[in-house]
Amino acid sequence: MRYAVIAPDGELTHHDGEPDWDTLLGPKGKARVHLPGLAVTGWVNDVGLLYPERYPRNITGSCVLAAFGAPIQPYAGPVVFTGWNPDNTPLGLLELCSLPQPVTVLDTVHGDVLKALAGQTPRELSPSWAEQMREIAEHARTAPSPGITVRTVRLP
Repeated sequence: MRYAVIAPDGELTHHDGEPDWDTLLGPKGKARVHLPGLAVTGWVNDVGLLYPERYPRNITGSCVLAAFGAPIQPYAGPVVFTGWNPDNTPLGLLELCSLPQPVTVLDTVHGDVLKALAGQTPRELSPSWAEQMREIAEHARTAPSPGITVRTVRLP
């Protein structure tokens, strides 16, 4: 299976083989990030923001996910991209599959985000798109980590 990883430092790497989710995302668990209309999905650590020392915020990964239509929010730790086929569900097959070949769209969007974060405007995109990526990056850097609310319940 083909998959790609954006590390917290922004580096994009491609891999073949079965992903070792505990090594890639950590033992706390993985969460799927829905990318509407794509045959690709993102995976992140589902509690990464609560452990910033172990899972630093992934600014580039957060921007790439947003560029693909994911919710705009900070994501922490590595971001893993795999293929995704929701049409397999009625067939009883796994939705998770290999990244489509070639993966030039992911490579292109990653490169465009890096250019925008460096203060440039990617050639095929507008200055407003580049500015939006810089705003998303600032949000990913500075947004507060979610808290955990503990409620007590009084029984009658």
